[in-house]
Amino acid sequence: MKNRRWVRILTYFYLVPFGLMVAFNTFNSLLRTTYFDLYQYVEAARYKWDNPVILIPVSGGVILLFYFISRRGWGEKVNVEKLALCFCGAICLFIVLLFRCVATCDSETLSDIATEFLKGNYQSFEKGEYLYRYSFQTGMIALLELIYRIFGVENFIVFQIINIAAIVVILRMLQKITWEIFADRQICRWEAVLSMGMFPLFLFSTFVYGDIIGWAFGTGGIYFVLRYLKTDRCGYILRAALLFAAGVAVKSNINILVVAAVIAILLHSIEHRSCKPLIWVIGIVLISQSGVWIVNNIYLIRAGLEEFPAGIPKIAWIAMGMQEGDEGGYACGWYNGYNWMVYEENGFDRILTIQACMENLMSSLERFFHEQRFAIDFFYKKFTSQWNAPAFQAMITNEWNSRYVENLSPLAHFFIYGFGRDILYSIMNLYHFFIFLCTMAFSCIFPRKWTCEKAYFVLNIFGGFLFHMIWEAQSRYILGYFVLMLPLAASGLYGMLSKTGKVIERKNIKENK
Repeated sequence: MKNRRWVRILTYFYLVPFGLMVAFNTFNSLLRTTYFDLYQYVEAARYKWDNPVILIPVSGGVILLFYFISRRGWGEKVNVEKLALCFCGAICLFIVLLFRCVATCDSETLSDIATEFLKGNYQSFEKGEYLYRYSFQTGMIALLELIYRIFGVENFIVFQIINIAAIVVILRMLQKITWEIFADRQICRWEAVLSMGMFPLFLFSTFVYGDIIGWAFGTGGIYFVLRYLKTDRCGYILRAALLFAAGVAVKSNINILVVAAVIAILLHSIEHRSCKPLIWVIGIVLISQSGVWIVNNIYLIRAGLEEFPAGIPKIAWIAMGMQEGDEGGYACGWYNGYNWMVYEENGFDRILTIQACMENLMSSLERFFHEQRFAIDFFYKKFTSQWNAPAFQAMITNEWNSRYVENLSPLAHFFIYGFGRDILYSIMNLYHFFIFLCTMAFSCIFPRKWTCEKAYFVLNIFGGFLFHMIWEAQSRYILGYFVLMLPLAASGLYGMLSKTGKVIERKNIKENK
């Protein structure tokens, strides 16, 4: 019992900041919003005032609607979880077939490299070329190469179908996770209902990149870590590690979930006064990196390389993430090409590059220290551009990837460039505020119903918040953590519905007296 109390105290070191972050963005989302203009060639985040006069009453109306639906015993005869999965899969398929997106920008580069690999051309590994700099992208290229070998070169529709399957897997895993951390059928049903509004995720089904697939593996890993924390069965750790390995190979940011799992296992060992879980800490770290190691060594042999390129030092992304944006283009901390250029300017020497990045980073930190107002404005904009962007770059990504597609249907034009775009954005804007509102309600309830499993799950989201406040910023990177909020939001919504019921009952009692 004493150890459990210590574990609870330790988790509050991030649970309290998490609650403050959610509360801040709830009010921030009510007043401000981040958006991206049409016809941009640079991901330039823009900020504008939101409309609380609409958001507050509509959100209140949704809560009342949900309350009266629940009073009628909804979900008793319908499997809401399966219905939600079918609905989400159908919406994703409709989006893929409607927008007919292709690979552009970075994803086009990866597709071209995969095509060249099929021909036996490994020039991209040569000094100064793409994979010489961004060697972490080999997992994504390997996936594209495999798809192209089986289904034909640039068969993007196959990749997008895999994305749809991955989205369904993510949502199914979140349903199972909701049960693991709350064990309440009503909360599970509300989580399924809320998942049907996750349009930013659905819109990314067209994206030929590793984000969605990586998160499918990562969410499965989170589920098995939760199973381990509840059962102490080490087999679940092995399954989680293997899923993390696949996820990291496709999307390196899944390493954040690996770190959260390691911390959770360490806290679990403290709580149970056992050193045995410490062995699994080493195991999950090593196994989670095995996917990258396998892919890299396959290409090392195929390309006849003496050694695999180390790539641009990671410190370059941190230095870039601390750089000021500009009014006409890049937002604070967003990608601006610095990491690519600094490596080349230093003759592709990693030591010199690290020194240059450290100097740049220290210069930024020194300015933050001496100009506190500038520092507050910088981190506010960096936070807002990522967490308070209701579309999470889904709209601009689909615009880019369908911009050069011939014979787009009028309906596709309506949703990408016309009034349908405004409709989609309004839906996502309301949904974004509502999810944060419900998650804030969960944060208020959580201290009274603390469990180690809930604390671990929250750590995955807080880890993403912390990492991307230091690393390169992109609202697209935050989407995965926003999706993870669904179980928490469902719990908060259920709490608000219960509170609403008590208020209505008291009012009825007073009126009947």
